[in-house]
Amino acid sequence: MPKKILVVDDDVAIVRMIEFKLKAAGFEVTCAFNGQEALDKITANKPDMLISDINMPQMTGIELVRQLKKSAQTRDIPVIILTARGEDEQREEAIEIGANVFVNKPFAPGKLLEIVRQLTGE
Repeated sequence: MPKKILVVDDDVAIVRMIEFKLKAAGFEVTCAFNGQEALDKITANKPDMLISDINMPQMTGIELVRQLKKSAQTRDIPVIILTARGEDEQREEAIEIGANVFVNKPFAPGKLLEIVRQLTGE
């Protein structure tokens, strides 16, 4: 059974590129375009991993991860945070609240796939 990954970013092109790469590697991918939509999808169908941008409308990636880590049902979901800005403060906050990996944009899709495989055990 393929691992389920939720990809969240308000940049449709980035979401589609990640979706294409992960599906080609055999993962089941669900997409969301803001933090609130992602939270709704997590509640409806718990993913095995979350890949989220930080800066999004309605709810930031940081707030999304905070919500995820509050619940016993979702706190163990591995999280990769993506951002176009690599400020140390954001990195520290993301790791502090429970993100596993912080990836700066632009990134190599193959490198992201490698990180996904490590965190999901695939």
